[in-house]
Amino acid sequence: NICQGKTIMENDLSIIIDRTALIENLLNQIICNYTSPREGLMDFFWGVILDSSVMNLGAKIKVVTVISKKLNCDINQNTLHDLIRIRNAFAHHELMSHPVYIVAKDPKNDEMCYELQIIKSNGVIERKNRKDALEEFNKNYLIAKVDLVKLCDLTKQI
Repeated sequence: NICQGKTIMENDLSIIIDRTALIENLLNQIICNYTSPREGLMDFFWGVILDSSVMNLGAKIKVVTVISKKLNCDINQNTLHDLIRIRNAFAHHELMSHPVYIVAKDPKNDEMCYELQIIKSNGVIERKNRKDALEEFNKNYLIAKVDLVKLCDLTKQI
């Protein structure tokens, strides 16, 4: 059922958006904790400097990576970049883009899926089933969240 499939994909997109927002919030907290904006400037710092239209996620990851190195607290930078790469693929594809019909030996096992085109930082273009991309995103999300919460807690102590 196409309508049911579209609803599932909309839910997947909601998961991607919500989890990316949480990661961005952690990045923002780490940057704020580390830099300690002057009293009365937190709203400006958070609302302007850290606004994604001024400092995008990639830039925030760079800043947080520097902070992690200064504090000797390793974070998996590749996991964060993979997370953003997959998020971008979901954000820039229509829900039902790149349909693929997989024909099995037994017609009862034929399957319809939708794929994302994901461009890696090295220029390699990869096609990935939306379901597989969501699983990879979620795996990276869990790793990144643990790393960032640990770093956020550490920045609160300085």
